[in-house]
Amino acid sequence: MDADDGEWVWVRRPAEPEAAAWWSAATAAVGLEDEDDRALKVVFAAPAPRWTDAAPLGNGRLGAMVWGGVATETIQLNHDTLWTGVPANYTNPNAPAVLSKVRTLVDNGDYAAASTAALGLSGLPSDVYQPLGDINLEFGDTDTAHTAYYRDIDLKSATVNVKYAIEDVEFTREHFISNPHRVVVAKFSANKAGSISFTVYLDSKLHHLSRISGTNVIIMEGSCSGKRIAPKECTSENPSGIKFSAVLDLQMGGDSSKIGVIDRKLKIEGADWVVLLLAAASSFEGPFTKPSDSRKDPTSAALSTINSIRNMSYSQLYASHLDDYQSLFNRVTLKLSKGPNNTIEKPRFDFIQKCDIRDSDVNKEQLERSSNLASSVISTAERVKSFKNDEDPSLVQLLFNYGRYLLISCSRPGTQIANLQGIWNKDIEPAWE
Repeated sequence: MDADDGEWVWVRRPAEPEAAAWWSAATAAVGLEDEDDRALKVVFAAPAPRWTDAAPLGNGRLGAMVWGGVATETIQLNHDTLWTGVPANYTNPNAPAVLSKVRTLVDNGDYAAASTAALGLSGLPSDVYQPLGDINLEFGDTDTAHTAYYRDIDLKSATVNVKYAIEDVEFTREHFISNPHRVVVAKFSANKAGSISFTVYLDSKLHHLSRISGTNVIIMEGSCSGKRIAPKECTSENPSGIKFSAVLDLQMGGDSSKIGVIDRKLKIEGADWVVLLLAAASSFEGPFTKPSDSRKDPTSAALSTINSIRNMSYSQLYASHLDDYQSLFNRVTLKLSKGPNNTIEKPRFDFIQKCDIRDSDVNKEQLERSSNLASSVISTAERVKSFKNDEDPSLVQLLFNYGRYLLISCSRPGTQIANLQGIWNKDIEPAWE
């Protein structure tokens, strides 16, 4: 429609390839996916307000939860061997007497009392899985300034992606955990040179110390508690549990990029892109070796992992990760029939607004900025709420694929078996044992 005279300008109906190009660009611009993508992406419309809304990643050994914040970001970390406790005889000597009492109560029909007495069979509380720590990033941008926010877990590639815009700059973050190279990888980039600036540091709820090594490496060393108590906030404490180390290596590009050290933090300014690599290791040598007897040096192990990939590009790390993950994930596919209400209707291009499009020319810049060709992104949470009405079969496929993704991510050959929360936990005292 002409803005001056309000008249429609009619053009020929585009050929099928042109219409497909228009639709592809329009849906990509606003985050809509085709039917297959709807079954392979867990989509979020905002940063995580709580831990259970963060996006999980894992390689069986390392786990991460990506919150996707704009002004600040937290990537919460786990290592599968970090537990409280030491090897010991955990047999409950009172169990035979308790069992005899329970049997007597059952025989007498006093089931409520038997249930209460049976609690004595569990003995002392078991030791618990511990969090490794956090990668914390401070961008300095206010949450109110951003637009076009999008976050997803791509189950095809085992990546977490975050996108948003601040004024005319579009920011992209890509995350994955490589099983072949045993590292957490996070890439930060933008469509405008020199736009990446932030401060990064490591922290942990466990007893720990962190330091800067050289100009671009942060090393965090710490220990779990030797028994099930939360460690004190005191650097003089000397826990007797499993020791750990995390090493964060930073790579960046850009003619104007600068890096500096502030206390135990790295400050990046004016970069075109930044890649963070994190490796972690522990002193765990098996269930029968006391942490105090372990000869493993977790810091040396983590540094060795970082040094082995220091000269690899992000693309090389990603390609290796993708081959490894898809060799498992692609072994199974599930396709369910479409329901009557879950098909995204493509728009008809019988007429368009008056602009600089002539015949087969496609003005992609205008198309990508148009929000009139498709609806805004639909989060997975919204799809769950609407399922009772539309019975979207692709949501059932997504649940199936998500379960497989989590199993692949939380346990691999050579790692510990998956616990009740897979490999992810943020608490010193988790809600499960």
